[in-house]
Amino acid sequence: MRSRVALAGGILFELLIACAVLSLCLPFMMSALRDIQGEQFKRQVYQQGQSLQSAIDAHFRSQWQRLLPAQCQLNSEASLTIQSSAKPPKRLSARSLLAGSDWLLARDYGLCRASIEVTENPLTVALACHWKSGDQVRFSSCNGSFLGQVMAVSSQGAKVTFDTDQVLGQSGVIASEDSFYWYLAEGKTGQGALWRSPEVSGNALELWNGIERLSIFPLLDQDQNGFVDTLDTRYGHYALQHVRALWVEYQFRLGDCQVDQEKEAPQRYLSMRGEEWQYQRPCQQVGNQIIDLQGRSW
Repeated sequence: MRSRVALAGGILFELLIACAVLSLCLPFMMSALRDIQGEQFKRQVYQQGQSLQSAIDAHFRSQWQRLLPAQCQLNSEASLTIQSSAKPPKRLSARSLLAGSDWLLARDYGLCRASIEVTENPLTVALACHWKSGDQVRFSSCNGSFLGQVMAVSSQGAKVTFDTDQVLGQSGVIASEDSFYWYLAEGKTGQGALWRSPEVSGNALELWNGIERLSIFPLLDQDQNGFVDTLDTRYGHYALQHVRALWVEYQFRLGDCQVDQEKEAPQRYLSMRGEEWQYQRPCQQVGNQIIDLQGRSW
């Protein structure tokens, strides 16, 4: 009988010791588990950030790689404009542009583009496109560049009239020519977003939500030897015949991402213009890229 009581007492004592050890270790185990979960969350967010940055890079390229027309020699008057949001153009005066960012005014050459031979003037171009009556188009060959206008659109295509019959018998490229402002303003969800507005009239289009800061710099070929001479950090107008590419810097935010600001120190990025950007990783990240302007196709 006594041996049974002693055995039961020993088991109870061991249970009490185990509970005491567990109560001492449990806080450390929970803390370690939270740290592991936190690190896993950070890795997932960083991976999401890398995927999102790749998508944003691709979107910027899709918007801006057609800023040069497809022709042998560029018109010396063709240009693009880079300016600060602190100096908005009249067209965007009603919009609240995001502070500390740039806007760009340029022409998108060739959202619709096709190789053709001009056999008549007017010419019906069988090309699935966004063209509507009154839109401006351009035909380019190594003999010159000729402006045209869409007179009507039907199931057979767009009827285009050129300013001169000198285009007759020439082979080249016909392309749309649309002038836009690109800029950052508040998006539909309340976050910063990339927008595009037609230069003269038309509705603004929200292109990408979550972009909070944007800087744009031209890479210039001043002597036109085919090589970049300088990255210009000034604002102003730039002749397209000197612009080889754009250097783009941007800050973006991941949606539905929260960070403990007491544990995560703010990061700093020094832009090419000498401005210091502060951002909170991993929910905010910075990207940059070079966008080659691919207008010269011949």
